Amino acid sequence: MRRLLSFACIAGLAIACGSGAVPNATVTPTTSQSLLVVYAKWVPDGNAKSDLEPGYRPALTGLTSHDMQRATAAIDPSGTHWIVGFSFTPRGRALFTQLTHDNVAACPSGACAQRHLGTWLDLTQSDIDKWDDPTYAGTLSQPFDLDCLARMTAATACPKLVTDALTLQEITGGNGEIGGALTQQTANRLADAINATSHS
Repeated sequence: MRRLLSFACIAGLAIACGSGAVPNATVTPTTSQSLLVVYAKWVPDGNAKSDLEPGYRPALTGLTSHDMQRATAAIDPSGTHWIVGFSFTPRGRALFTQLTHDNVAACPSGACAQRHLGTWLDLTQSDIDKWDDPTYAGTLSQPFDLDCLARMTAATACPKLVTDALTLQEITGGNGEIGGALTQQTANRLADAINATSHS
């Protein structure tokens, strides 16, 4: 079962998520923290042991929250769900457009791992280098845990996944939103974490 939060583009629904229940991201009251939002594509690797995208490991794309201008927590237009809306810088918009173009081109006829674009909190190359450890990869692939990330050390593995969304079409708008199982508290803390590292 795919565990993810949804990610949609304001300029029209261009990314949809796989099925499956989404637990709320774990959050406890703490001060605002600085977390880097990182976008990663999936590349084939027979040694990769994650249940999220079996046989694939994430690869950093260079697109991060440094390429975002501002994030804001809000209620979605239906008035029922909390989301975090954001806008990309010109550099971020160009990178995101290219990534979504490449995702669609990877398998034009349908869904495959390469059509997914992962959004993570503080995912590092060191994390990716351990993707052949199923316990480590499985932990990181769980919905993000802000409390764990606030206490994280070099020896700690914390859940870091924000979303593993399926790209339906190339996205050129430069604005987006993260949603799903966010509460008001989680949405506000995620927006604060993004803003702490954004290019505002």
